Amino acid sequence: MNKNFSYIKPHRYLVNEKATILEAMKVIEQGEERVCFIIDEHEKLIKVISDGDIRRSLLQNLDLKKKVIEIHNNDPKVIHEEQIYEQVEKVLNKNNLIAPVVNKQGKIVGVLRYKDVIPQIDIRSYKVTIIGLGYVGLTLGLVMADQGFSIYGLDKDKKLIAQLKNKEAPFHEKGIEHYINKHVNKSLKIGSDEEIINSDIYIITVGTPINNISKKPEVKNILEAASIIGKKLKKNDLVVLRSTVPIGCTRKIVIPKLEEVSKLSTGKDFSVAFCPERTAEGRALEELKNLPQIVGGFDKKSRELGMRLFSENTHTVIDIGSLEAAEMCKLMDNTYRDTRFAFANQMAELSEKYGLNINHLINKVNLSYERNTIPFPSPGVGGACLSKDPYILINNFEENNLDCSLTRASRKINEEAPINIFNKTKKFMDSVGKEITKAKIFIIGLAFKGEPETSDLRDSTTVWFINKLKENGVFNLWGFDPIVEEGDIEKLNIIPCTLEEGFNGADAVFIMNNHKSYLSINLSLLLEKMNKSSYFFDGWNIFDANDFVSFPGITYSGIGLK
Repeated sequence: MNKNFSYIKPHRYLVNEKATILEAMKVIEQGEERVCFIIDEHEKLIKVISDGDIRRSLLQNLDLKKKVIEIHNNDPKVIHEEQIYEQVEKVLNKNNLIAPVVNKQGKIVGVLRYKDVIPQIDIRSYKVTIIGLGYVGLTLGLVMADQGFSIYGLDKDKKLIAQLKNKEAPFHEKGIEHYINKHVNKSLKIGSDEEIINSDIYIITVGTPINNISKKPEVKNILEAASIIGKKLKKNDLVVLRSTVPIGCTRKIVIPKLEEVSKLSTGKDFSVAFCPERTAEGRALEELKNLPQIVGGFDKKSRELGMRLFSENTHTVIDIGSLEAAEMCKLMDNTYRDTRFAFANQMAELSEKYGLNINHLINKVNLSYERNTIPFPSPGVGGACLSKDPYILINNFEENNLDCSLTRASRKINEEAPINIFNKTKKFMDSVGKEITKAKIFIIGLAFKGEPETSDLRDSTTVWFINKLKENGVFNLWGFDPIVEEGDIEKLNIIPCTLEEGFNGADAVFIMNNHKSYLSINLSLLLEKMNKSSYFFDGWNIFDANDFVSFPGITYSGIGLK
């Protein structure tokens, strides 16, 4: 990022405080900016005089032989040398085309012109590299390209790179095909060759998984990205971390790696900001342009750079202060949601014991009561973020010897929901004399959520449920999802099928996500295809239990229902 502003020598603009208005006019006439700087005998700046100031003085009948210093008493707009980056954009604009740069003693050391620094003031002129082209990195790169940035997307997955170069969307996201066709191989160039990157801004969007056994966060991908950047980092560059990380990771792990590899110093030589991703899969492209963006930084300059960068995408940018503050905000976002959902799922368990309908109760207690926004229960809470981020936060609590029983319990409740569904199903099968291992099981909704729609199977609670069935010897599994591709369903070792094929001869049917297309299902026609003494589990309360009254051989159930 070239922020080493080149000064113009000030001498041609300087006028001594003892000079007359006429002498000042001669200096002004020599420059296209039509301005001069009045200095004392020590070359300290006193005033800035423009030709407009002189014209106004002449209209007031001020004599040309009068001293130019008498024209006005306005304080000059200056840029202080030690704060040049912070002030240049505030001082220079289309209405103020030139400004003197002064040192701590007030002496003019140079002149900056708007036309010379506008490429540096316009952050869209900076080259940007995004490392990691998954859901977070690709959507960000596409939106930034649409805003006029020149982007290079780097990812070590060569299959993904090939897909994108062929302008094929690697996952389902509303509107992504339009953005890919418009920008890939143009303003968004992609590749796996880290040697060719040469940018001013580097954004890290790689995955930060947790260890499946220890549940501790793994930062290997982050360190690899930092090493790649460190090899290319130069003075005045900006590094932005967008991946979800433990509190303190940016300062304690990422920055030391950047400094080790680059031999540069954070703050002095380059800037670092943490700007967390906050979008929902399925509407990320839209939310990147509308959601508030939180920005934390190593120092004030880092924060201002991060805010300028993201203000090109969204109208609301929030300066949260430190790197740690921004890191914690991201973890708070997702852990709070996980806890809310866990509350609903725990209430559902209690509701079942009393023979109550939890969805009916939640509707009533929320009705016209603004204090309540209790969510509806679900077949567990998964996905790449909510299944991971609470554990990252738990790790920070443990490091500080603090109790985190609420977050841990919430995660346990949400992870056990698919197990509870299996136990209910097994209990039903036993009650009607069916062996679950011989039953045909049809599962609708495989992606981790249905609304907003996505094709993402990562940490889907449906997949957890399927695995639980297999652990108990159930292998006659059929699956349908309106968004997930057939090939990805086959990778789960279940049979992809249509709705009609799945219902035909099924002993149990499960609605596991909330895609809106299920509302248009011809339920009566499909229920007739099921075996008798069968089980219909509505995990999202999409259908009315009364719809099943005319099908006495089918038992309707759901979350928070008997």
